[in-house]
Amino acid sequence: MASLPAVHVTTDALSSLDVDVLIVPVFRGGIEGPGADTALSALGLADVPRDAGFRGKPGEVLHLAAPGQPWGQVTLVGLGRLDQLSDEMVRRAAGSAIRSVASHAATVATTLPLANVSLATIRAAAEGALLGAYRYDDARSEPRPLTITDISLVIPSSLAADADEAVRRAGVHAAAQCVARELVTAPPNLMGPVEVAERALDLAGDDVDVEVWDTDRLIEEGCGGLLAVARGSARPPRLVHLRYSPADPIASIALVGKGITFDTGGISLKRPSSIMESMKGDMGGAAAVLAVFTALAQLQVPIAVHGMLCLAENMPGADAQRPSDVITIRGGTTVEVLNTDAEGRLVLADGLALAEESEPDAIVDVATLTGAAMRAIGNRASAVFANDDDLLRQLLGAADDAGEAMWHLPMWEDLRDNLDSDVADLENLGRGDEAGATMGALFLREFVGRTPWAHLDIAGPFWQDEDRYHQPKHGTGVPVRTLLRWLEGAGR
Repeated sequence: MASLPAVHVTTDALSSLDVDVLIVPVFRGGIEGPGADTALSALGLADVPRDAGFRGKPGEVLHLAAPGQPWGQVTLVGLGRLDQLSDEMVRRAAGSAIRSVASHAATVATTLPLANVSLATIRAAAEGALLGAYRYDDARSEPRPLTITDISLVIPSSLAADADEAVRRAGVHAAAQCVARELVTAPPNLMGPVEVAERALDLAGDDVDVEVWDTDRLIEEGCGGLLAVARGSARPPRLVHLRYSPADPIASIALVGKGITFDTGGISLKRPSSIMESMKGDMGGAAAVLAVFTALAQLQVPIAVHGMLCLAENMPGADAQRPSDVITIRGGTTVEVLNTDAEGRLVLADGLALAEESEPDAIVDVATLTGAAMRAIGNRASAVFANDDDLLRQLLGAADDAGEAMWHLPMWEDLRDNLDSDVADLENLGRGDEAGATMGALFLREFVGRTPWAHLDIAGPFWQDEDRYHQPKHGTGVPVRTLLRWLEGAGR
């Protein structure tokens, strides 16, 4: 992964900042709006020609020359309406502005943290700037590296004592999210189950133990979901068990990630074929879980964390599972496979059963599970289902803090009998109703027993077709920062 720029804070006067670009926030109303003349005059730019079309909408940017100033350029970035200012607006503005200059500037300073004087705003500005500076470039014969190397955040002196730690944590969170982005965006021929497992093995050390189960071990352990899904592919499945073990842990949590490194739908082939491009990212849940483990020791999370990466490729090969096959999940539950494109829940069932065996205090699974979640709440938010109200509140709070939209959807008990199979314990689709996201959650619930559990369906926000604010085109890395904030908060 390409390195991210260094970020630091400064209380120096703007006139002493010798940088290529100074980024200045503007509230909606633009350079013709209230206070804009005063701000531009203070920067020595009162006579610079202006574009009246710039209105300060969230993430909107305008580049101005800065003759006679220590900065080569001033970039104005919109923060939206003053009465709607939030840390997420600062994060988005920072990402948009940095992305707009990252290919031609080496050093940048910004006054974005002054929009709302708080450590949370400083952290949001740092996160947005770092996330905006990321670009996937690994598969090019001639990489196009970003030129940006250093970002200075102008902060009030009253917050200087604690700002460095806020920026450090922002850097850890952003770097972890970029790990997930890279895994999701990487071409599927370069990032199959074996390659993801190898990336996980790179984390092995004093704080993280990594164990990889190959096909023979999966057969021995009765992981029928992973084995069935992988049958149609020439690439073998893997289950990766990560363990983060701090000294004197105060709790134990398990994270389970769906890791379908490419999903054709199997025999139940996806249609139309134009949607296939993003299916290299059907391992977004496993990517997020793996990324979380890159940050736990740096954040000194005082909780033991288990991670289960359920890795397989879903292809329509000669030995692929068929609709109406019956498979046996770890623990003995039999499942009638009515649709081979509902494969994510099959590999997760093995992972959840294993996670439950470790008797954690809570389990969270992360998966690009259903198009139904997108149809319900759009492609910019994750759906969350839970069997425990306290766990649900914690995750929603962490998501709000991270600026990663999440919405609670129900598991109507009246729909549970739709999972009853005519020939097995369960079926994997759930006939009779159109509540696809809920049916997926109800299926997964069967494998967690009484353990507090939540299911994050990230099928919408794991991927986007265009750059947007601090999120890049293709893999976004959602919901890494939500999970990290939750784990940090659970330790307090």
